[in-house]
Amino acid sequence: MRARAKRLWLIVTAGILLTGAVGLTMFSLSNQIDAFYVPAKLVDSGGGVPGERAKVGGLVKMGSVETLEDGSLQFVIEDAQAEIAVSFDGFVPDLFREGQGVICTGVFTDAWTFQATELLAKHDENYMPRELEDELKEQGVYKGTDEGV
Repeated sequence: MRARAKRLWLIVTAGILLTGAVGLTMFSLSNQIDAFYVPAKLVDSGGGVPGERAKVGGLVKMGSVETLEDGSLQFVIEDAQAEIAVSFDGFVPDLFREGQGVICTGVFTDAWTFQATELLAKHDENYMPRELEDELKEQGVYKGTDEGV
């Protein structure tokens, strides 16, 4: 076989291997990447897609937290423009309470209802996820301070 043919086969083999590696990487990452929504963004897009994995964030609406008989938790996440009903069955962080920022990971059961599998609560007075803080500032409902930013 000529040197030219060997180089051609080497290039073809390297291309196939590279394409396969990129494809496997994209496939494995697709299961790990979640879209992030605040209630106002859901209003703009017409609600969540049932079955879609996502993260939703906002402030826990005052008076909305309810613990059911089976131990699951139901509450509403809000911002200045919209609300999302959330149900959660699992460990509730000690810092979870009404009026505080929260991020939930899970799936939409319908356009305005979210089944959370993970619940993250604000851990001190100066922390809020950057995306959520920016959205709340745009809407004029951010209650935090800008210290330490």
